[in-house]
Parts: sequence; C-alpha cells; structure tokens
Amino acid sequence: MPRLNFLADEDVSPSARDQLLRAERLGSPDSRVLRILFKSKAGEAWYRYWRALTEEGILPVELKELCRVKIAFDHACGYCGTVRSQTARLAGLSEEKIQQVWDYENSEAFSPREKLALRFADYLKHDIGKADDDTFYAELGRYFSEAEIVELGLWCAENVGAGSFVRTLDIISWEDACALNPLTAKNAAKAG
Repeated sequence: MPRLNFLADEDVSPSARDQLLRAERLGSPDSRVLRILFKSKAGEAWYRYWRALTEEGILPVELKELCRVKIAFDHACGYCGTVRSQTARLAGLSEEKIQQVWDYENSEAFSPREKLALRFADYLKHDIGKADDDTFYAELGRYFSEAEIVELGLWCAENVGAGSFVRTLDIISWEDACALNPLTAKNAAKAG
C-alpha cells in the first residue's frame, strides 16, 4: 500500500482526468503515481514537464526509456522498475533489451552511443564527479549534439530526482516488482 493515498475518481479534476487517460494509454508514467501527484498543482505541473521532456525532444524514445529504466533499477524503485513506455515498445524496444541495462557495458545489444547514454545516467545516479569531466564531455560530443546532451542530461537528472521521490511513495515494493518480472529478479540477483 502506498504511503500516500490515491486520489479517488470523484476528486480528480476534469483536466487531471484527461491527463490520467493519456498516461494510461502511453504507459509511462502510469496513472497510479499521477493519482498521488495530482493532489498538488505542482504535481500537475510536473507531469506537463515530464510530457515535454518525453514528447518534444530529439532523442529517440527508446534511448530515453533505457536510461529511465537503468536509473529505476539502480535505485530499486519497484514502481519505476515495472512501468514501461508503450511508445518505446511500439518503436521496437523489447523487454529483453531493457533487461540488459544491468550489464550494459558488456552487452552486445547496445551501440556505443547507447552505452554512453547509459554511462551518463549511471554517473548522474552514482558518481557525478565522473560526469563533471572535460574528457567525458568530449566523448559525449562525439556521439551527441549539444542539444542532445542537454536533453539527455535533463532526462537523466529528472529520473534520478523524481524517481527517488516516487520510490519513497512505495507504490510497488522492489520485492513485488521482482515477483512481477522474473527477468528483473534474476538480473538484480546477478548484479548483486
């Protein structure tokens, strides 16, 4: 049971209802988290920002989804670790490839550009000093335009911050997430 209550249907404003339907259709974020966040006008504003980052960018949605899930797995968020973008799935991103983010550096499933994006997500989550480096930015510049680097940085930072908060809501425990997805359980155990 989440630490904060979900909004009941009768308490959802008409504009929020439209956003919930949209989220249910797109799959990420799913409506459970929005039924908590929409208790605040700031939560509605956050969702507009999330949608802008998701829909108005130039990076492929599959790449952003890989980074989002990588961060979710790293902070053991059951909710974020189980949610999947329908848009990314329709673009061809498979669960098998998603599960390879656990060991992305050694996986042949990822291009050098994808590995670099995942490394950036990793650094922002675990060791920002590695991202705060001229050599690393020069490497980013070989694979990404400056506009793409801005988008990637904002996307990863958003998922590190908001994802950490969402984890504390305990919408789905990490244990429940692993029970729901045996591949996640297996890869989490292997990663140690």
